[in-house]
Parts: sequence; structure tokens; C-alpha cells
Amino acid sequence: MKKVLFITVLAMIGFAACKDKSPVVAKVGNAKITQETINQKLAIMPPAYQNFAATPLGKKQFVDSLVRETIMVEAAKQAGIAKKPEYIEALKEFEESQKRQLEDYKNGLLIESYLREIQPTIIASEADVAAYYQANKEFFDKPVEYTVKHILTSDKAEAEAALAEIVKGAKFDDVARKYSQDSGSSENGGLIGPFKKGDLVPEFEKVALDLKDNTMSGVVETQYGYHIILKVSQKVIPAVNFEQSASVIKRIVEKEKFDKWFESKRQSLGVSVNYDALKGSISQPVSDDDGYIEVEETAAAE
Repeated sequence: MKKVLFITVLAMIGFAACKDKSPVVAKVGNAKITQETINQKLAIMPPAYQNFAATPLGKKQFVDSLVRETIMVEAAKQAGIAKKPEYIEALKEFEESQKRQLEDYKNGLLIESYLREIQPTIIASEADVAAYYQANKEFFDKPVEYTVKHILTSDKAEAEAALAEIVKGAKFDDVARKYSQDSGSSENGGLIGPFKKGDLVPEFEKVALDLKDNTMSGVVETQYGYHIILKVSQKVIPAVNFEQSASVIKRIVEKEKFDKWFESKRQSLGVSVNYDALKGSISQPVSDDDGYIEVEETAAAE
């Protein structure tokens, strides 16, 4: 895509430089339709139409369509449409939109190029993978599989409101259907899983693994938003050896390396965010002393 865009830009530059020398195919008042204009417009047409336009009939029809378009443009100019407020406003909005798109493209290209540059620093070596396996050997000898329910919101205050309803006696499943923005699980009462360690983001996973069955967390923040997590079940599954787990470990280690790099950049750049400026004041989550809340077994099973 970038290559196509670059070629298109070069073609437009070349067109701007030589359009005055291009043969004039048609005139509409003072407007000229040159061979270069025709080539430029044909270049963005589907291949099938380009093949048709290469025939005598197709070429004539395409030029006629450009003439009709130019007649309409010139007539609109003569009618003063370009001076009307609604036209000027619409054009301004389009120009602003194009500027934003260009800025997004520039930023995306910067990120993509930079990620390629730093990639060697976050790749997990064989030694990294082996070290992780040895440090977590107990987990691989006795791996666990866990299932949870969760409620996901983009707003902390909304997550706290959902939590308060459950604390007051509402069923978790009903509250998940009411509040959760995870469309894939909300209709099932927030049920997701089963998962193994490394499947989910660390902030979510740490809380989920520490919970006892039928126990619920307070509000947990991750990159996806604000969660309330209810532990449904956890069981030990068959052991996995190094060869079976190497690819998963590699992904975990590289994620940890990237997160560490990202946090160091966050610290060095001095990031500060005033969420209150967007959403007003945010109260503290409702929870007991250790941050977890007991939930009736019937609520977890439903």
C-alpha cells in the first residue's frame, strides 16, 4: 500500500511538471482535458475497465465521460457554486479530514518503522526461553487452566456502578448483560475461557489466578478498559515439556520485554493524564479489605 501511495505521489508530481506539454484531447470553455489527465484518471480505474478503455469504443466513451464531467464543473463555477457558504464549509471540512488522515498515516508509518528498528531488542532468544522455563518449571509441571466471567467497561465509574449492584445482591450474569461492552461474552453472563497462563494480559491474569473459585475482584484496569472478574473454576491439567511450551514462552517473554521497554519510555517522557478532565471525578472501587469480594455460588454457576 505504501509503495502504491509513493508511486501515485510521484506520478502526480510528474503530472504537475509536464501537464502543459501534454497533448490537448478536448476543450470545454477554458478548461482543457489533456492526454496526461486521461492517463491519470485511467490509472485509478479497475483493471477490467482499463482493458475496455484500451479499445477504440472504450476510449471514446471514457473521454466523453470526462467531457460531461468537465461541463458540469465549468457550469457549476459559472453559477457561483464555489462561492456559496455550504460549498466552502464542506470543502474546509474535507481538507481538515485529509490533514488528519495524513497525520495519522505519518504517525503510523513512524511507529511501524520504529518497531522494525527496536525489534532485535525485544526478540526472545533461545536462552531467554530456556531461562523462563526453568524459572517457572513448577507451573509447567503442574499447569492450571482457569475459567472466569468478567464485565468490561471503558469508564471506571460505570464499572464501579456495576460492581456496586453486584455487592447489593444483583446476579453477576444480569449485571454483565447490562453493563459489559465485551459483546462476545456479555450475553453469556460474561463467561470466557478456559485459559492458561500467558493467554491474557498480565494485569487481568494476575488477579484471575489469585482469586478463589466463586470469588470476585474489585475494578481491575487493563489496556482494554475496566474489568470486574469473577473466578468460575480452576483445575490442574497435564504437564507440558519444554518443546511443547517453547512457542508460548517465547511470546510471553517478548511481551514482557516490550512492556518493560514501553514503561521505560513512558517514564522518560514524563507522561501525565488527567482523566477527570474528560469524565469528571472518579471514586474509589467498592471492595473489601483485600480487594476481593465473595460471591454466592449460584451467581457464579449461572
